[in-house]
Amino acid sequence: MKWEKYAEKRPYFIDKNNVPRLLEELLKRLIASNESFSIIDLGCGDGTILYALYSKGLLKNASKIIGVDISEKRIKRLRKFCPFAEGVIGDVLNLRQIPDNFFDVAISSQVIEHVPDDSKMLREVYRILKPDGYFYISTVIKKWYGFWVYYNKGFKLDPTHIREYRYEKDFLDLLESNGFKILSWNLNSVTYPVLDLFLRVLIKIGLTPSPDFYLRYKLLKTIRDRVKLKVIGYKLIEVIGVKCK
Repeated sequence: MKWEKYAEKRPYFIDKNNVPRLLEELLKRLIASNESFSIIDLGCGDGTILYALYSKGLLKNASKIIGVDISEKRIKRLRKFCPFAEGVIGDVLNLRQIPDNFFDVAISSQVIEHVPDDSKMLREVYRILKPDGYFYISTVIKKWYGFWVYYNKGFKLDPTHIREYRYEKDFLDLLESNGFKILSWNLNSVTYPVLDLFLRVLIKIGLTPSPDFYLRYKLLKTIRDRVKLKVIGYKLIEVIGVKCK
């Protein structure tokens, strides 16, 4: 199965500082309200975002925390590194395990570009969110001159990307056409840690590091944070939306 092979060859490194700004601001507002909330991470990978949110105390009011990923291997890693979360093996295009109108917050970080039908995924997110539920989503915007080291029917930021959106407006319109009101959004440069490129070489020769590699080697973590390449022609778009009734 391609996603299991991909999970084996490409671990997502755990980083307790890996908290998207817009998501952090949203969760701080919910915490300030002193109300509990349920949260689901769709395409959670190895638990990188949930781990970071928990480490920063941003899940202390969470009554239910679930991570969903299509890869069994990644869900096993999630359960290891995020024992506070429930792991569910599932497809974001068909979240049959999740009831309607169930979650207060849904997260989807750089997942939508991987799925065959982006509108179908958004309809599933809409279904599982409560009325007025919040949705944090991110993806990449690629300009015509965008370039990176992977090639799959053109240069891609990731070889498993099915699509890379060309314009911010197109992506925002897609969210609105599937029932979400845009509350805030921003664009950031895409950077890639140079150390990760060396680790990818080790992976290719069969030496796959654990997702907690940088937690165990703090000096390398410092170097990773400081030495990065800016990816030409790419931006990361982050959006906070709310489910319209």
